[in-house]
Amino acid sequence: MRYIALLFVPIFLLFAGWQYNDPDPVLWIPIYLVPAYTALKAFFKQNNIELLVILLLVSICAGLNTWLQMSAWEGFFTDGEGISMKTINQELAREACGLWICSVAYLLFLVMALTSKKQQ
Repeated sequence: MRYIALLFVPIFLLFAGWQYNDPDPVLWIPIYLVPAYTALKAFFKQNNIELLVILLLVSICAGLNTWLQMSAWEGFFTDGEGISMKTINQELAREACGLWICSVAYLLFLVMALTSKKQQ
């Protein structure tokens, strides 16, 4: 399981790098750098359980809040236009799912931290 955490490091770094051209990179780059850091800490078995619980709850709630801001489901991509944002609903859907990907990672790291603590 430790190597799954290590796999998340470059994934979240890549996510953070993609946010460079986003309209609000100051918000989204740290959102993806924090799970990259916690993934690295999980690989070295140095995670803080309380911090992971807080990050998990915040990312789930932020994703839900972002999802509920959509006025209609328009998918993630515009047909024939690639991945460029064409509507606010597409951007909100991508942001919510990005936050939930972070949530899944935090949950995984939390389970790893709890099982390693239980084994001690």
